[in-house]
Amino acid sequence: MTLLISNENGLRGMIHGHLFEDASAGLPRRLFWNLSLPCHPITWQGESWDCFVQCDWLHWPLRVWTGLDGATLSTVGDPAMIECSVYFAAHHPVQIASLCLKRMGPAARFAVDITGSFDLQGFGDLDAKDILFAVRGEIDFEGIVVVPEHLTPSPLAPREVIQALEPHLDSAQLGPPEWDRFRYVLKPAAQAAPPLD
Repeated sequence: MTLLISNENGLRGMIHGHLFEDASAGLPRRLFWNLSLPCHPITWQGESWDCFVQCDWLHWPLRVWTGLDGATLSTVGDPAMIECSVYFAAHHPVQIASLCLKRMGPAARFAVDITGSFDLQGFGDLDAKDILFAVRGEIDFEGIVVVPEHLTPSPLAPREVIQALEPHLDSAQLGPPEWDRFRYVLKPAAQAAPPLD
């Protein structure tokens, strides 16, 4: 049986930035981008299983979040850091071949195209090597996440969050840091609509 990974359900995914560092591993502070795109459920053993494509640890050297427009795999700062997977009952590592973002009008939304391949084992007649996929869909930019315990020193107030972020991304197009359980979130500021001709 051929396994088809597609975005036929039309559900939108998401992308967010994550300010992160790990001095013990020699990883300097950077702004990484993580995205997830829901795909059409997969039928296996008579049941419908959720499926999505996820790409984490994307590092694009941007100054503003709107710079995600036109971001591709070839413009990633450190391709070796990327972790991409197809989720179907578990995460299956992907060999990513291409990735491209294109902003959709003035909204905080992007069209995304991702291609790659992966292996599947332990799923009976679905098992195969180098399963190719090409997914296209829409993702919403949900903002920038700053987890205080992921940074040294830990930012303990909104002003300190902005100071930590500014060397990596201009916060002018973001709302103020809002505390959400264990992290600060800076959501995209409302974008003005372009003037009518």
